[in-house]
Amino acid sequence: MKKTIQVIIKQKDSFLGPINTTKSLALGYVFNYLIPNNIVEIASEGKIKHINMLKNIKSKQAKINYNINLEMKTNLEKIQKINIRKKLGQNQQIFGRITENEVIEQIIKLTGKRLDKKQIKLPNIKEIGIYDIVIRIQENINTIVKLQILPSIL
Repeated sequence: MKKTIQVIIKQKDSFLGPINTTKSLALGYVFNYLIPNNIVEIASEGKIKHINMLKNIKSKQAKINYNINLEMKTNLEKIQKINIRKKLGQNQQIFGRITENEVIEQIIKLTGKRLDKKQIKLPNIKEIGIYDIVIRIQENINTIVKLQILPSIL
């Protein structure tokens, strides 16, 4: 008689491993603890085939997203610098602060692509000048764009 059984892990934060992976475990452990607590389900050929199909779809989508993000990076690298005009106060300091939305508007004008506020990391800007801003497109795809702050013309 078999002493182990193939199961699929269903619970997200399981101590057995990542979700939707198969594992061979002891019969008693599976039927007395894991199945009643809805942590695993018994793996059939159809379920394994379904999980593999979902993994393939997910990996293809990840490749497509990666290529789109690489294209976005090349578009951003073509920009020499982004110019933003601000009112000047005393000691050549600007009024207010530079926001991510102002940078996003300029990027849309230059590339036609939209970014999220969370992707842009701005330094603390208080004076006119040229600054480097880091744009994080994806976890492992970053680029640096020059930001030039100019005095507004009245």
